Amino acid sequence: MDKILKEGIPLELVGSRFNLDDAEAQEKKMAASVHEVIDSSHIVLTNPLIRSRMIPMHKGERYNAFFFSNKIYQAPIVIRGNRREGTFHLVEAELTGTLQKYERREFFRLEVSVPLRYLVLSADNAKDFQEAVKNGSLLTMEGFKECTTLDISGGGIRFTAPDPIPQNSMIITHLVATTPAGKNRNYVFLGKLIRTGLLNGSRDIYDHRLQFVDMKREAREEFVHFIFEWERDRLKKRSGL
Repeated sequence: MDKILKEGIPLELVGSRFNLDDAEAQEKKMAASVHEVIDSSHIVLTNPLIRSRMIPMHKGERYNAFFFSNKIYQAPIVIRGNRREGTFHLVEAELTGTLQKYERREFFRLEVSVPLRYLVLSADNAKDFQEAVKNGSLLTMEGFKECTTLDISGGGIRFTAPDPIPQNSMIITHLVATTPAGKNRNYVFLGKLIRTGLLNGSRDIYDHRLQFVDMKREAREEFVHFIFEWERDRLKKRSGL
């Protein structure tokens, strides 16, 4: 586990009562990075941020820390002090428990707003759909509509759209995403609409939740890996790396 703690890796801090994916912790997650590793239980962090706002750290405060390496690792920490090095605001912390791999209870949901295309399958376009799949022309079919994601995960997509969609509808989604390296990837998935309704506070925008159907294991693993890369890159930017 010692190899996990190294300079530069991003991390997130939440209250000591919470886990990374707890709903109560989502608005209070703090992003930071490891500035220095003193030994296996003592580290120095960049001062944590919430949406680019520096959060004061006080001696004796306790948090759960989640380190983003090739996987996610978790350990409880206690704040031991603060210091400055030039323009850097740093926090001295001690791991008070064993560093362990964090097992998520469900697929990690990345909150992100990106354009999404979707096509609702019906009896009217079933024949055209079968021909398009056969001919490799699915993405040029008529009937695709534009919308915006609210979050994505290895299990499905949540998106908003101005049009209502019947629950349990089967839908083709097309997401064009850019990797941290700047490469575009096309993700085309079949899903089932498991929940729908008006977005909170809106009278004309619908909140749709789609669950992927019949996704191959390799495709899911690749999509989850991409989501993890995206989140890690975003954490690095938030922590100022």
